[in-house]
Amino acid sequence: MISAKELYDYIDSFAPFESAMDFDNVGILVGDPDCTSRKVLLALDVTTAVIDEAVAKGCTIIVTHHPVIFHPLKSVLSDSFPYRLIQNGLTVLSAHTNLDICEGGVNDTLARTIGLELTERTDKDCFVTGDLCEAVDFTNFAEKIQYVLGCKGFRFTGRNGLIKRVSVACGAGGGSIFRAVKEKADAFVTGEIKHHEWLAAREHNIAVYDLGHFRSEDMIIAALVQRLSAQFPDTVFEKAEADTEEILYYHA
Repeated sequence: MISAKELYDYIDSFAPFESAMDFDNVGILVGDPDCTSRKVLLALDVTTAVIDEAVAKGCTIIVTHHPVIFHPLKSVLSDSFPYRLIQNGLTVLSAHTNLDICEGGVNDTLARTIGLELTERTDKDCFVTGDLCEAVDFTNFAEKIQYVLGCKGFRFTGRNGLIKRVSVACGAGGGSIFRAVKEKADAFVTGEIKHHEWLAAREHNIAVYDLGHFRSEDMIIAALVQRLSAQFPDTVFEKAEADTEEILYYHA
């Protein structure tokens, strides 16, 4: 058995909750810190399907990356996630930007998964830069990303020249393209990017890989399951089967 507070304290030891960005909402967001469970479910998001899976598996604690409560609530109605969680006696612990930026966190894991040797990272920015072991063509890099992340599809652009130096900003990190320019990156990998940011990348000859928010962060859940399982061998940690990418890709 493990308590939500024990999980909080351990995650806090490597991804301090106080390091989360000012706009964020992290920690034990629903339920009871003293809640205990023999099984813990992990997911990027709380959804109806994830709640149903937790109940079916007897998991009274859910650990998520995205906060189940992000903006202040004005009501808690019966069709809301907080209501359903409380109704089923579930406790939710969310580690968001504190997990994005920590050593071994989301950005580091994404970068290493796509083959980067990290050369630069900061504790306060959701951004890392690294180098591939050898320079590759932008289409070959796209193929590698698709393979190692299991992407069903993603948007990308090319560049003149090979790719060696790559900047990474998981999730809604498109705004970091301007930092990628300063880092003299050949490519930029993110989860969401806006039109004017695509244009900025083109002007600076940077290839962009827009993986989609889910695919740019999903690999941290398996990594977290492994880490928590090693730390607490008497507790079962599982990645939610219901936590899946819902976006469909049409290929002409």
